Amino acid sequence: MDLNKIVCECLQVTNGDIKNAVDNGASTLEEIREATGATDGCGACTDAVQRVLDYFSEERDN
Repeated sequence: MDLNKIVCECLQVTNGDIKNAVDNGASTLEEIREATGATDGCGACTDAVQRVLDYFSEERDN
């Protein structure tokens, strides 16, 4: 996964930002929002952010 790819255009949150949040204990969409601001603008990225969260959560748990 490209860690530099922007997932949340409004706040310029990248896959790497979400990975860092997951690595630091975030496990819900709300915790990702609190840590990165993702989904807090227009909300159009919510599904994409959830997919990235799920990906890195699964990676962390393995």
